[in-house]
Amino acid sequence: MSKNFIIAIDGPVGSGKGTLALLLAKKLKALYIYTGGMYRALALNCLKNKIDIKREEDVLKLLENTSIDLKPEQSDTKVYLNNKEVSSEIFLPSVSSITPIIAAYPRIRKEMVARQKKLAEGQTSIIEGRDIASVVAPDADLKIYLTAQLNARIKRRLDQLHARGIKTMFDEVKKEIEERDRRDYDRDASPLIAVKDAVVIDTTLDTVEDTFAKVLEELKKRGLYGL
Repeated sequence: MSKNFIIAIDGPVGSGKGTLALLLAKKLKALYIYTGGMYRALALNCLKNKIDIKREEDVLKLLENTSIDLKPEQSDTKVYLNNKEVSSEIFLPSVSSITPIIAAYPRIRKEMVARQKKLAEGQTSIIEGRDIASVVAPDADLKIYLTAQLNARIKRRLDQLHARGIKTMFDEVKKEIEERDRRDYDRDASPLIAVKDAVVIDTTLDTVEDTFAKVLEELKKRGLYGL
C-alpha cells in the first residue's frame, strides 16, 4: 500500500466500533482515533472542575484549556487528560451520564472535529465515532456503519464495563444506551446517520472475527489491502 488512507466507522454505542477499529489499526499499522474517548475525557474534566455543563460557553472555555491525547497500546488505545491516563475513569457512570449533553453542543463538536482532523492528517487512520463519515472524514476511502440489536449492544457494553472494573446492572446500561441513542440520533449538531455510500454491517450475530473479515473484503475491493 503506497498511499495513506482513512477508514471512517460510525454506529451507535455497543455496535462494535471500538473493537473493529483497534483490530484494523493493528492489522494496517494505522492510527486509531477514538473520538468518543475525547468527549468522555472532556466530560470527566468538567466534573473535576465543577463546570456547569448546561452552559456551553463554560464547557468550551474549559476545552480550549484542556489537553486530550490518544496513545495506542497493544490491547487498547489509552486516553490521556492533561497528560494523565484516564482510560477507565471516562467510563464511570457519572461521566457517561453527561457526555451526551456535552457532545451535543455545536461549538464543542466544531472544536473536537478540528482536533480529530488534525490527528488524521498525513497518515493512515481508523476513525470511529458517530459523525465520522458525515462530518469528520466525509472523503474517507472506506465508510462503515455498524449496527446491532439493542440487547446485543447492552450485553457488549456490560462486558466492557465489567472488564474495566465498573459494576453495573443490565437495566442501568439499557437506560443509558436508550438515552444515548435518542440524543445521538436527534441532536441538531452532527446527528448519527448512515451516509449513502457507507457499507452497513449488522453485527448482532457476528463474532468479532466475522465483522473484521467483512471489512477486510471491502478494503480489498478498493485496492487498499492485500496488494
